[in-house]
Amino acid sequence: MLELIPRNPSYMKGYKEYCQEFWDNNITWFKPTNPINIDANWFERTADWYSKKEKGLIQGCAKSFHYWAVDDDKFIGEFQLRPELDDELMMGIGSVGYSVRVSEWGKGYGKEILKQGLEIAKEFHLERVLLTINDDNVVSSHICEMCGGRLMDKVTVETEDEGVHVKRRYWIYL
Repeated sequence: MLELIPRNPSYMKGYKEYCQEFWDNNITWFKPTNPINIDANWFERTADWYSKKEKGLIQGCAKSFHYWAVDDDKFIGEFQLRPELDDELMMGIGSVGYSVRVSEWGKGYGKEILKQGLEIAKEFHLERVLLTINDDNVVSSHICEMCGGRLMDKVTVETEDEGVHVKRRYWIYL
C-alpha cells in the first residue's frame, strides 16, 4: 500500500534509481537530484540542508517539505509541499509538486500521491494549493483535475532546462 513518509535512508537505493530513470529518459519538466551526486553519504550529507529548507532558512529557497512515496519496500516517487506561496512560486513550481518514477507510470500512483499529499496540505491548514504543470504533461493535468484542480490560466515561462514553454496553473481547494 502506498504511503508518503519523510525522507528515509533505507530507501536510498530506490531514490537513486528513481532519479536515474528521469535523467535516462530526459524528462525536462521535473529533474530530481542528478544520480551521479548520490553516493553512500548523500543522505547524511544533505540532511541538514533539507532540515533548514523545512524551516525556511535557506536564502533563495522557499520553505519546503519533502516526502517520499513508497509501496512496501519500493520507492515510487515523491511529494513536495511549499506552504508559503509567493510571486516566484506562483510563476514557477507552485505550492505542490509530485512525481512518479518512470517505470511506475500508468499504475495510478500519481493520483494516489497527490491525494495523500493534499491531506498533508490540510494538516498545514492551507485553504488551497497551486500546481503548475507543463502544458505538454497531459497525464499530470488529468490527475490534477481528477483531484479537484481548477485551471486558473496558462502562462508562458522560460527555464534553463526547458526554454520557453507554457505552464498550466491549477488551484485545488482543500
